Amino acid sequence: MHESEVPKVQLFIEKSSPAKYGELELAPELKGVLEARGIAKLYKHQADAIELVRQGRNIVIRAPTASGKSEIYLVPLAEASLAGKRSLIIYPTKALSRDQLERFNEFAMLGVRTAVYDGDTPQHEREKVRTRMPHNIITNMDMLHHMLLNERKFVEFWKSLRFVVVDEIHTYSGSFGSHACNVLRRLKRVCAKHRSALQFIFCSATIANAREFAELLGEEKFELVDAESAPKPEINHKILVPEDSYTVASLEETRLLLEKTARNVLVFGNSHNVVERLGILAHEKRVNLKAYRAGLSYETRRELENQFKAGKIRALAATSALELGVDIGNVDAVVLCGFPGTITRVRQRIGRAGRRTGKADAIFVARDSPLDIWYAEHPEKYLRGEPEHCYLNGDNEGALRVHVLAMAKDWPLAEKELASDAQRAVFEQLKKETLLKPFAGHFVPSPAGLKLIREASMRGMGEGVRIYSVDDENKQTYIGDHDRFRAITELFEGAIYLHGGQKYGSEALDLDKGIARVRKLPFETHEYTSALRERDAKVVEELDERRIPRITLHYGRVHIVDAVHGYLVKDYMRDAVVDKHELPEPLVNEFDTYAVWAEFDEEIARGMKEFADGLHAVEHISIAMIPALTGADSAELGGISYPDGTMFIYDGVPMGSGLARVVYENFESILKMAGERLAACTCAKGCPKCILDPQCGNNNYHLSKKGGLEIFSRIE
Repeated sequence: MHESEVPKVQLFIEKSSPAKYGELELAPELKGVLEARGIAKLYKHQADAIELVRQGRNIVIRAPTASGKSEIYLVPLAEASLAGKRSLIIYPTKALSRDQLERFNEFAMLGVRTAVYDGDTPQHEREKVRTRMPHNIITNMDMLHHMLLNERKFVEFWKSLRFVVVDEIHTYSGSFGSHACNVLRRLKRVCAKHRSALQFIFCSATIANAREFAELLGEEKFELVDAESAPKPEINHKILVPEDSYTVASLEETRLLLEKTARNVLVFGNSHNVVERLGILAHEKRVNLKAYRAGLSYETRRELENQFKAGKIRALAATSALELGVDIGNVDAVVLCGFPGTITRVRQRIGRAGRRTGKADAIFVARDSPLDIWYAEHPEKYLRGEPEHCYLNGDNEGALRVHVLAMAKDWPLAEKELASDAQRAVFEQLKKETLLKPFAGHFVPSPAGLKLIREASMRGMGEGVRIYSVDDENKQTYIGDHDRFRAITELFEGAIYLHGGQKYGSEALDLDKGIARVRKLPFETHEYTSALRERDAKVVEELDERRIPRITLHYGRVHIVDAVHGYLVKDYMRDAVVDKHELPEPLVNEFDTYAVWAEFDEEIARGMKEFADGLHAVEHISIAMIPALTGADSAELGGISYPDGTMFIYDGVPMGSGLARVVYENFESILKMAGERLAACTCAKGCPKCILDPQCGNNNYHLSKKGGLEIFSRIE
């Protein structure tokens, strides 16, 4: 289908389906708690899953939003509590932890005690938890990391720990998953020291490889339970391809919904930047919408949630912070301001609407991006497409440096406890750097090792950068942090940085000290900045190779040099370049990671005048298609193409996230989708719907759509 044939508006109705119920024996007191919530009988998948848990199996529940997955673990955990056992429940966000605490507290009448223990828990409340251990502790991976580092404060808990619940496991795909896998390794090790056997209950959105991913994350055998017996609402879908700004179009669609029958609307943006822009535009156009995102304080988030429930705010623009099931009351409609990268996330976001009324509106506003337009061209893939795969690399060396040290802090470490070659290699390196030191036949962290643990970020790889706001009196206030790899592209001197609805100008970035200083802009502007980068890749070690038509495909370890040498100032209302600046000195990152590199046969380039620029175009559109098959955000990848016919696609984090391997295994499908999108686009020389990439470090110079089309035609 050519772009000119894609309707600007497409309407579809997704039919509702009824519930299917199962049978399960429950103690009268547990049955009473469920009935108080209006649950007279369980769905079939709930009953089947609880029975598997009772048999001692580890289970992973693959469940769309609003399918009753919470009851699957609430019932066994309540039974365990009444038998004197304890449970650990891990949610990906603090907002979700506090929301779910209310569900656990419904069992308090039976004597079941539950507490949240995370970064927002005041110190005096933490002390209460440690001195009078509850049956259930609700936390997140970040805090569990710190709990293990302070193992002796939780001895009573580890000794009686039975169940470990990890909710929304798909959120651990990629770099954070590397850390999460290692935290769970450490948890199992500490509990084994206290002779407690653990059983795992994992929950996931609808992803393609739920059981396989659960086994990667938990490193145990799992049984898969599909949550297919819950009722589904009728959804009225609308796919919109706007002629102008997709953020403006999304806000206009929200305004129309609010004027019609929809009472509460969620607008999902794919980045903090987009959500902040929606909030600013809503204020300018007097639309009753507020921005909601993870970087806001807990008190601010709760106030926004309560105002939304009460109808005082009728629309919230949110990132994934509201994707994961926080109860914000009735939602009548969802607007997707851009395709969220994966079908899984589409279903999670749309699943927030229609829970109580049985009907919902779902509007997808496409951006000028290859993936968004591809889904507008293939609505059947948007509505009924296969979900994506999740991935992680538990032996990522960057994560192992933190967690092998942390293991030695949790409990003195014996070399024989290291289970893989990667762990042993990191262990030897840590000894060589004197970050580990001998202690009574074991190893513990040295003072320098303890400092590394304290400063390490669970949300990325490598060193972090702390961000300080400077006021008119030059007083500094800490407002957040970035990892080094985002900092050089967002916080270089002269960058415009969005935070908490405010625009800041970056005045300094000191990578040696890990500090960025920003100042609020004293004027309104529609401008933003985009980094100009140069990158280079060198092969360190080839690990795999295979042939596909006209291409030799390789997978292995590479060394990346990524340098930001300048930046562009752009106007997001006009999407125009306003100014260009060079930095006094480039900001450089060098790191080892994993990559796929494709060597195109010499005959493909023969006679082509625009081969190099065409290969650059193939690189751009191929990376744009990758989320549809891998579940990754294309921003997690980097790409480099060379005139000699070699194209690299690499993990954008040090030591790799596991994504490059998935790309290697799905490379033919990626090329097929990329070729289809490029051939379908009717622009003359390339546009944002095909080969123009706003993240391109060369500002989309040296690109040839014609050359890209010819390359695709020669490899068919």
